[in-house]
Amino acid sequence: MNPKEREGEKGEMEILEGDDNGELDLAPGSEEPSEVEQEIEGDKEQEDLQQKYLRLAADFENYKKRLAKEKADVVAYGNEELIKALINVLDNLERALESGDDNPALLEGVKLVHKQFVSCLEKFSVTKVDATTGTEFDPRFHQAIERVESSELSSGLILSQMLPGYMLKDRLLRPALVVVSKGIDDTEGNGSVPGFTSADNS
Repeated sequence: MNPKEREGEKGEMEILEGDDNGELDLAPGSEEPSEVEQEIEGDKEQEDLQQKYLRLAADFENYKKRLAKEKADVVAYGNEELIKALINVLDNLERALESGDDNPALLEGVKLVHKQFVSCLEKFSVTKVDATTGTEFDPRFHQAIERVESSELSSGLILSQMLPGYMLKDRLLRPALVVVSKGIDDTEGNGSVPGFTSADNS
C-alpha cells in the first residue's frame, strides 16, 4: 500500500470516529432547538393566534351592534324629513283655527282635519314639546326669541309659546319658540337664559 492510500484510510477513520460520544460535531451556531424551546415557541404562536381571534371576534361583535343600531334608526327615524314637512302643514291648520272664520261649517271641517292630522302623527310617536306657561326654560327643547319682565313669573320661566316644538320619539324635530321671563330686577341681559337668540334684550 502506498503512502497516499494510507493517508486516505486514516482520514476516513477520523471521520467515522467523530467525538467521544460517537456523534458528529456540528458547526458553531447550527445547534438544533431543544424540545423545550420548540414547545415555548409553539405556545407563543398559539397565544398570538388566540389574541388575533379575540380581536376579530370583538370587532365583529361591534360591527353587528352598529349594524343593528343603524337598522333600528332607519325604522324609527326613517320618516323624519317627511314628518318635519307635515308639521309645517299642521302649523297652518292651527293658524286657521286661531284666526276663526265666519263660516261655522268650514271651521268645523278644519277642526276635524286638524284632529285627524294630530292623531296620525301620534301613531308615529310624534309629540309636542312641553312649553306651557311657567315651565322652566330648557335650551335642549326650547328656543327663546324674547325676554320680558314679569311680576308674576321668576326669571328663566316660560311666559308664552310662539310656535310649538315637536319630538319624534326621543329626537327633537323642532324646538318650541318661546318668550321667557327675566323677572323685574334682572339686569344680566341674555346671558342668564341659554339659547336666547333675539338681538333685543328688553
